[in-house]
Amino acid sequence: MSGSDQLSLTLGPSYTVHVEDRFSPGLTGRHDRAYASPPQQRDDALTLAALLLDAGGDLDGDGPWQRALAGGRRTVRLVAAD
Repeated sequence: MSGSDQLSLTLGPSYTVHVEDRFSPGLTGRHDRAYASPPQQRDDALTLAALLLDAGGDLDGDGPWQRALAGGRRTVRLVAAD
């Protein structure tokens, strides 16, 4: 990769992946949790979101997308990084 390619990657828009896992109280003994990834390129953020959702296909938009978990629900969204 040339220097100009690296510079364009650094200056391009970046996104964080926000994840919230919510559980039914008393059902699983697990606690709600949230995570935000480091800023990354949109394609990488979408790949991470798909992995977290166990989604086989491409995701559209910025979410939120949801997936059932044992005793709860996972919500994933992309947020433009400042």
